Amino acid sequence: MSRRKAAVIAPPRDTSPDEAALRALYRKDPSRILPNALWKTVMRLQSLECRFIDDAGSVTGVELREPGKLLIYGTRTQDPLKAASVKLDGVPTVYIHNDFVAPLAPWFEHKEAFFRLLHTGSELPLRATVPGYTIREVDMTTELPLVATILHACYDAPTPGTDEVTMWTKRPVFDPRAWLWVIDRKEKRPVALGIAETDRLTGEASLEWVQVLPAFRGLGLGTMLVQELVYRLEQRVAFTTVAGQVKNPCEPDHLFRRCGFTGRDIWWILRR
Repeated sequence: MSRRKAAVIAPPRDTSPDEAALRALYRKDPSRILPNALWKTVMRLQSLECRFIDDAGSVTGVELREPGKLLIYGTRTQDPLKAASVKLDGVPTVYIHNDFVAPLAPWFEHKEAFFRLLHTGSELPLRATVPGYTIREVDMTTELPLVATILHACYDAPTPGTDEVTMWTKRPVFDPRAWLWVIDRKEKRPVALGIAETDRLTGEASLEWVQVLPAFRGLGLGTMLVQELVYRLEQRVAFTTVAGQVKNPCEPDHLFRRCGFTGRDIWWILRR
């Protein structure tokens, strides 16, 4: 179903030349330029060395480096990576698009792939509903500890605690309308959680957490949650992004594609 998108109006803010150039480049092809939502890079841009890649007078890519520690390489072109431009000495971690990973992979022992998908909001599927379940916003005054509890219940690995979850609400991209529960009406408790961030300056929303408690998976609650988030966001942003592990047994990319996300971009994290 097509809907006319509202104009994305961002509040004025002073930006550095690097940030302005990166934002303009990112908007053209988000999934190829960075492995994550732009706001995450902007938050640490002052500590990064930023080099833009020029192709015949047009900026087509960017190389970001935290001296001796980190390198991100993203470009809109598919030209072979020029090894001379990427100094790997002393760099323990590299984030790089799948198109350029081959010449660097032998230098690193650990490799992990992540997908990057995009939703423009131009075609929205019918909102999914699941009998017995409803959606409501997280109560920011009382339910942040419960957010941390639900995240912990969905992962075997360590997850953010209440203090860190509270810090998320202090970010400039915090959007209380995009923190959602799926509520089990019978048990009167949350069984799934969705959190998105809204970067008004870029016109980007990013899905950060979409979690369903193990006992409630396979019921369609993830689809219900993602579609609700997309509907809430699409009138306020130009596009929505999401990233996730390629080798995830839950296959989250299938969920996002069912909800209208598209793309074939894969990013790699290479670690020594």
